[in-house]
Amino acid sequence: MIDTIMLFAAGLGNRMRHLTENSPKTLIPILGKPILHHALEMCKSYPFKKVVINTHYLHEKIEQAIKDFQDSNPDFPEIVVIYEEELLETGGAVKNAQDILGDKPIFTLNTDIVMQSDDNIFNYMNSHWKPKTMDFLLLMQPYDKSVGYSGHGDFDLDSDGRLIRPDKEEHYNYMYAGLQILKPEKVARHPLKIFSLREYYLNSEKVIGLPAKNVRWYHATKPEDLIDIEMDMLAN
Repeated sequence: MIDTIMLFAAGLGNRMRHLTENSPKTLIPILGKPILHHALEMCKSYPFKKVVINTHYLHEKIEQAIKDFQDSNPDFPEIVVIYEEELLETGGAVKNAQDILGDKPIFTLNTDIVMQSDDNIFNYMNSHWKPKTMDFLLLMQPYDKSVGYSGHGDFDLDSDGRLIRPDKEEHYNYMYAGLQILKPEKVARHPLKIFSLREYYLNSEKVIGLPAKNVRWYHATKPEDLIDIEMDMLAN
């Protein structure tokens, strides 16, 4: 069973304008709780042994928020914080952390989104993970079932679950939900220091998208999205 997760918390949050001038995006409150704390609460639903968190922008504030969470949750698994002096992007962050992550498959989770479900999302993904035929398994949220998202989707899926982007489409049926399973040793072989995991997502038979089921998915693209997100969360 996968027992390690990496939370990506190093982003700048430029699109959130004044809200991120003095605070990392991951610490913006939703219903009075930092987005990062929502992610850590989600991790409590699964028997992780290690939680790795990368930081960069205003990292001291993130480290304090992590300490506050640990003080309130003394039984939470080990948390390892990795400060990046320069922003490495998601792929570079995994490569930089490989000595801590090890060679076994891990989860990664973006900390600028909030997910809610009556089902255990980690167990759902674990049940579909096939390490012999997969290098990545991405949770894919249907485009029309999100709150706060103002993009045009990320991908479509072919009949085998592979990610595709037909050129003529104005929007795509799915967006990457910010949660995936991957093999760190695969990422560690990348020749660059700074790179995005998105480089792996297309044109590979070993990158599979798994449609989310019964997941309420929230992403604040701009400050005014926060009101819609909080109203929907209160209603559900």
